[in-house]
Amino acid sequence: MFFGEIKTELSEGALLSSSFILYDEINNIKISKGTKIDKKIIKLLLKNNINQVMCAKLDKEDVDENTSAKLISKALIDKSSPTMSISNPRQGRCNIVAEINGLLKYNPNKLYKINAINNDVGIAALKPLRIVKKKQIIATTKIIPFAINKLIIERIQKHSEHCFEILPFLNKKVHLIQTQNEKTLKKVLDKTLLVTERRLLECQITSLIEKRCAHNVNNLSEKINESVKENADIILVFGASAICDKNDIVPLSLKKNNGKIIRLGMPVEPGNLMLLGKIDHNNKIIFVLGMPGCARSQKENGVDWILWRLLCGLDISNRDINDMGTGGLL
Repeated sequence: MFFGEIKTELSEGALLSSSFILYDEINNIKISKGTKIDKKIIKLLLKNNINQVMCAKLDKEDVDENTSAKLISKALIDKSSPTMSISNPRQGRCNIVAEINGLLKYNPNKLYKINAINNDVGIAALKPLRIVKKKQIIATTKIIPFAINKLIIERIQKHSEHCFEILPFLNKKVHLIQTQNEKTLKKVLDKTLLVTERRLLECQITSLIEKRCAHNVNNLSEKINESVKENADIILVFGASAICDKNDIVPLSLKKNNGKIIRLGMPVEPGNLMLLGKIDHNNKIIFVLGMPGCARSQKENGVDWILWRLLCGLDISNRDINDMGTGGLL
C-alpha cells in the first residue's frame, strides 16, 4: 500500500487520510476520512485550492480496512453457535457482540499470539470469564492502516478459529442455607435472601430454595443433607459468623455429609473467606459454597467469580483460584 502526498488530479481511487470541509458554491460539504476519491471529489478539492492530498493507494494484494476487520472478526467466533454476532464494520473497526447472557471464555495466551502476528491489527476483548449481557460488545477488531495484505488476513484467520466463546448459564437448582445465633437479626437474613436472589437473577436463575437453622454442626449438617436429598446442584451457605478454619462450623458440616473441601480462602478481596466444597451423591457432584460476609452485598466479590463458572458448568481447580489473584483486588 502506498501512503503519502500526491497531486490531487492523480488521486482518483485513493483513500483520503483525513476529513475535509469543502465549499461548493452554496453549501459546506464534509468529505470523511477514508472516503474513496472519485472525479467529483477531485473537482471539489481543486475548486477549494487543494492541489495536494495525503492519501492511501491500495496494491493488488491489499484488502481495505473494513473488509479486513470483518473477515478477521468472523474467524474469531464460533460459526456453528448463535451466541455471538459481528457488527457492520466502520472506519476499520468491527465489533463482536454477545447474543445471549453468559460467561465470556477464551484463552488469553491465544489472543496474545493472534495480536502478535502483525501490528497492523489490534483485537481488544473484555477480561476472560466475565459475565456478559445480550447485545454487549465483548471484543473489537481494529485495522490500523487503511488496508492490509490478504496474506496477513489469512495468517490471522488460521490462528483465530473459535477464539471467543460465550457459555450460557444453565438452569441449576440452587439452595440457600442461612445459620443464625442469638445475635442474628432477621432483617439481615431477609436482606441476604433478597441480595442472593438478585445475584442469581443476573445469571438467569429465577428460583431459589432457602432454609434457616441454628449455627451449629448438627443443625447445619441436617439442612445440607436435606438439600442433597432434594437434588440441589449448588448449595450456598451463609454462616452467622465468617469461616475461620477448616474445623469451623461450615466446613465440619460439609465433612459430616461426606463432602470434600476444594478450597478455603481465595486471593480476591473482597471475598477472601470463601469455602468451595463438593459432595458426591448418586454419581452427581453437588457444589457447596461457604459464602463470605461481603456477599451479603450486591457488589461484585470473589465468590461471584466462582459462582459464574459453576452456573455455566465449568469446573474450578486450585490453580484457577490462584490465578484470580491477578486483578483480584476489587
